[in-house]
Amino acid sequence: MKNFKYFILFLSLITIFEMTNSKDAKAAACTVTNGVYSETEIKNGCEATPDFYEIVIYKMYLCTSAPTIPTTSATVDLTNCSQVFNSAAGSTTNVSQGASVDLTGTYTRPPTGTYTHGYAMMDNTFGITASIQIDGAMTGQAGGTGVYCRTVAGSGNHTSSGSHDDESICSATEVTAGKYTETLTHFGGAGEPWERIAEADNINGTTASIKGILVDTNGHLAANEGEVDKLEGLVSFANAINVTSDTTSLTMSFNLGEGMSLNRAGADVIYIGSGPFQAIMTAN
Repeated sequence: MKNFKYFILFLSLITIFEMTNSKDAKAAACTVTNGVYSETEIKNGCEATPDFYEIVIYKMYLCTSAPTIPTTSATVDLTNCSQVFNSAAGSTTNVSQGASVDLTGTYTRPPTGTYTHGYAMMDNTFGITASIQIDGAMTGQAGGTGVYCRTVAGSGNHTSSGSHDDESICSATEVTAGKYTETLTHFGGAGEPWERIAEADNINGTTASIKGILVDTNGHLAANEGEVDKLEGLVSFANAINVTSDTTSLTMSFNLGEGMSLNRAGADVIYIGSGPFQAIMTAN
């Protein structure tokens, strides 16, 4: 089936949840005027579009109904699902607004049918690259002060006991952003009780919903934070995907409108975190 491998790129299920220091369940979209962000809005918490998001995918499935998620003694029940992608080593890709991606691995055409859900097995590390201009000077967590703030090349952890504090840097002139890689073992805010399951509804203004599940090396729901090894994601599609005998490909575009969360990390210090994003697809 020509170009059918693009069918599996249903990245609306990639469960990149908002991981800011804010206790707000959902922040409003950032206002960007002529390419400039509002300092006031950032300090109150807002969501924006990053330049790039890097993810690692192992397996992806399309499902005719919602699968039963893992428990501490059992893996996910994929009885009503068909595997459409596999990469034992994990396929790494950068996602950007409006762009398609190509995962390296084995693709399988699912049977003809109507698919209402998707499921993915992925790494619990994410790379975010972002550079913004603000209407007032702010200070980066990694240093510097100015109206141009960006992510730096580095890595850190987001846990229940604390979060990285070195991902942003600011300056008086624009500088190319670096990729900051975050390892996630907790869905809540730093200092809050450990959360191993997180949900987000009405993603990017659609009826799509996603659920993230932190699992151990056996694919079971992690019993404690020290067991977290991977991330699995369940998505309920806003519109069912219909596969027919005539289906040859999918038209897909990415919506990263909520893929980056901006907030204050004390006084005038800027925090750059991650948020949910989705892919919108039409079977052709």
